[in-house]
Amino acid sequence: MIKKINNAHIFLTFSSLFWGFNAIAGRLAVDEISPLLIVTGRWMGVLIILTIICKSQLNLALKIFKSNYIWMIAMGLCGFTAFNSIYYISAHHTVAINLGIVQSTMPAFIMIISLLWLKTRINIKQIIGLLITFIGVLVVISKGQINLLYNLNLNSGDLLMVFACVFYAIYTVGLRKRPEIDDILLMTIFAYIAFIGSLPGLAVEITNGSLFLPTFKGLIILSVIIVFPSLLAQILYMKGVRIIGPSISGLYTNLVPVFTSILAVIIINENFYLYHLISLIIIFFGIYIFDRKKYD
Repeated sequence: MIKKINNAHIFLTFSSLFWGFNAIAGRLAVDEISPLLIVTGRWMGVLIILTIICKSQLNLALKIFKSNYIWMIAMGLCGFTAFNSIYYISAHHTVAINLGIVQSTMPAFIMIISLLWLKTRINIKQIIGLLITFIGVLVVISKGQINLLYNLNLNSGDLLMVFACVFYAIYTVGLRKRPEIDDILLMTIFAYIAFIGSLPGLAVEITNGSLFLPTFKGLIILSVIIVFPSLLAQILYMKGVRIIGPSISGLYTNLVPVFTSILAVIIINENFYLYHLISLIIIFFGIYIFDRKKYD
């Protein structure tokens, strides 16, 4: 039993590491492959691999999809197509460290969506924690300069990343209404939906002339995105959740901005400024306040 628990912590640590690397891949992809082509290529690669893995269960997947198609299409488009499309567009306009830090506010957006959608009760401590978290976001998107907020002179990539987090929060909350289905089989269905849902965005890139086919480096980056953030991270996370449960597992997502920051400095030589550190501290403190029961 102890060995299983230790394995869970290893699984979850590596899943956060792979998700943290996604921001690095997004930045490395600039000028190597257009952002919406990344999304289409990513989910095409994932669906091919998962189709091979789940080929004996595809009829079951189709049956479950027909019974829950509205929910599955909505969740697939929000959590896989919309989130990733905006994410990779954001990566073309801001640094990887900012992507990771803004993404760390996901628990706050999940709480807001839960309140609006599921009518989840929220207490005063959670409201305070929520406000503290968003103060942390303001620190990073304003680069610690209040005058940028006054003049609304903010980085479009940072603001887009905030918008992306809303879509993934909708997806996360929506998973509470998921049908009875194996995790990998559900991911297979989502991969098909995400791929089809990405085609209109790809068409826009083609028609407005912003599409550029991948270089050799771009193909390598796309392959890494398919294998690590898309497949391995998801599988390892599901294994970890199965062993130690969702509450403790969810805490490991807080490692994503930490790994992103470390990898950004080491791999792509980004600068880690004091306002980044202050922002992380404020955000983590806010998450601790409104999610305190998980830590007690």
